[in-house]
Amino acid sequence: MIKNSSFDKEYFIVLKPEGDVLKLARFLQKRLASEFQLYPNNVYPEIHITLDRIYKKKLKDAVKIIKSTLVKYSEIDIFVKNFDCYSFKDNNFLVLNVEENKKLVNFSRELHEKLEKAHISTIDNYKEWRFHISLASTVFAEKQKKFNEDFKHLCFRFDGVNTPRSCRANIIEIWKPTLDEDNKLLERFKL
Repeated sequence: MIKNSSFDKEYFIVLKPEGDVLKLARFLQKRLASEFQLYPNNVYPEIHITLDRIYKKKLKDAVKIIKSTLVKYSEIDIFVKNFDCYSFKDNNFLVLNVEENKKLVNFSRELHEKLEKAHISTIDNYKEWRFHISLASTVFAEKQKKFNEDFKHLCFRFDGVNTPRSCRANIIEIWKPTLDEDNKLLERFKL
């Protein structure tokens, strides 16, 4: 099982979807945030797909590895279709599953293997890693109680719902774990 993230020790390597996938995810995120009054001042987590997590103190080394890995790749196709619910300790998540495809898997595994070899990645069992877009969660939530109380009902509501969408993604970023847009972005790379 993959360990929970540690905001005080980690940064996140993310892939940013565009087009129809981004539109759907933003729409659902805003509706759910409003329904459950999740985020303070209607500041939502930016839509993304986490590719890996890294130790903060190894940022410069991670940048070098990302740059060296990117040279072999171009835009990555993103496909989404259905939803899932996850619970980790005190956090609940409703997510939009990202379907694995050859380019996404090859790129992310190659990147992870290089990060792991250099002792930069904090993910110890990448075989269990599941690509997803978080739509609603208790992470950063202001009012967790209502969301947690209705979480099972919410999961039931989305169970079996299919919303096939696709897009391309060509931006990878390294983020601090914060909602503060002025403070979040550490590095940006283009595929």
